Parts: sequence; structure tokens; C-alpha cells
Amino acid sequence: MNRLRTLIAALAFVGAAPLSAAPWQLDRSDVETVTAADGHPYRVMIAWPEGEPPASGWPVLWLLDGEDNFAIAATTARRLERAGARSGIEPGVIVAIESGGLARRVLDYTPPAPGYAIPQGMPAHGLAVGGGDAFLDFIDRTLRPHIAGRLRIDPRRQTLLGHSFGGLLALDAMYEGRAYSRIVAVSPSLWYGNGILAKAEAKTEAKAGARLLLASAPDERTARGPSGTDGAALVERWRNLGHEARYLPLPGQIHGSTMMAAMTAAISAAFGKGEQ
Repeated sequence: MNRLRTLIAALAFVGAAPLSAAPWQLDRSDVETVTAADGHPYRVMIAWPEGEPPASGWPVLWLLDGEDNFAIAATTARRLERAGARSGIEPGVIVAIESGGLARRVLDYTPPAPGYAIPQGMPAHGLAVGGGDAFLDFIDRTLRPHIAGRLRIDPRRQTLLGHSFGGLLALDAMYEGRAYSRIVAVSPSLWYGNGILAKAEAKTEAKAGARLLLASAPDERTARGPSGTDGAALVERWRNLGHEARYLPLPGQIHGSTMMAAMTAAISAAFGKGEQ
């Protein structure tokens, strides 16, 4: 009987523990809501380093799908920074923007493509598309000045990182010449828009542009489109225009795991000492 009472008490304690447990928190971080020009509120998560920023300001990593990626990006960056010379990673600011529901994510992360609708059988079929320019304007005109008012940031070291539709949007920002020194596109949805990115690429002049890191699993390259949408080929074309570019294959990964697999490389691109 005593053993039974002890077991019941232990099970009661185990069952109650999560209700009284303190949540894990990230030091030097904040969460706030920033409203876009159209009135849509975006939840924004921010992490910053210890100490005073350098005279030029901290580099910034602008991170899409923030609700999924903020914690891993911030902890990865801090772990690499602590390694010092062994990692070559400097302190930096991470600004992660929550994408919200699927419909809003698809709208925000897809470039304008007049007359285009996502075909049946493809991801996000039936959802509204084409709000990418407005979302990038929100970052440029509202969010970036807001962050600059809170933290000293380096306008010359700004990296945009996105996955899937977010990777597509990052490439669109690159072709538009938005104010990013580095673009990291992980498993970008190159099939979108019947070649809309190719048209943007064709208009790009051979001049100074963002450095590009494109990462994907090899099996993703032609899974959703013809060989002309191959990420490795896109990298080569960007390089031929005179820009620095690198393709990072992620063997053994699937579409849903490539962002985590590419995170260390993305942090190195944003905060590496050789990336100034």
C-alpha cells in the first residue's frame, strides 16, 4: 500500500510539473508588434549582443518565418560568437519577422506576377499572391528605421534570410537591388510565377550587387520545375554578372529540414569577419 501511495504521489508530481515550470527565455531579446502601412500588425522578435556596438554599428540578419527560426538563429549565432577566432563570427543583431498564417505568408513572400495563380497540386494553390513588394517596403521603410532607432546597426552589413517562399522573396529583393549586402536563399521556390525571377534577372545590370548564398538539397533542384530553375545554375548566372555567389548543397536533407541545415552557413554570411 505504501508503495502504491508513493507511486501515485510521484505521478501527481510529474503531471503537475509542467504547469508550474518557468518558461525558457532568451537574454537580450525583445518581442514587439510593428504595424505596416496597410494596418497589418507584424510580431517582431529581436536579439542583440552584449556590450556596446562598434562605431560602425552591428551587422543585422533579417530573418523570415521568425516564429520558426528566431530561437535557433539567435542561439547558433551566440554559440559561434563565443568561439571567437575559431569560428570567425562577430556579434550581430537578429530581427525575425513572424509570418503569421499561411494565407498572409504566401501573400507577403511572393513577388508580383500579374495574371498568375499557383497551379492546382502545387503548394498554396488557391491563395492570393503577389504582395512581396509591399512586404519588402515594410522592412525598408518602417521596420528598418524602427530598429535603427533602438539599436546602432551597420547599414552596410544587412543580410536577408528566407526559406522556400521566403527564399524566393530574398532573391526578388536581390534582383531589385534592395538595401542588403548579402542574400541567403534556402530552398527557394523557383517554380513560382512562370519564370518571374528569370525576367527580373534579365533586367539586372552587371553592377555592384548583394553577395548570394543559395542552399538546397540536391533532390530539390528539379523537383518542382524544369532544369532552367536550378538553384546552382542561378548562382552561376549571378556570378557571371560579376557578383559574389555560392551554391551550398545540402545532401540528405528534405525541404522541411534545409533551413536548419543551412543555419550555420547563414550566420557566417551575416556575421563573419570576412563578410564585411
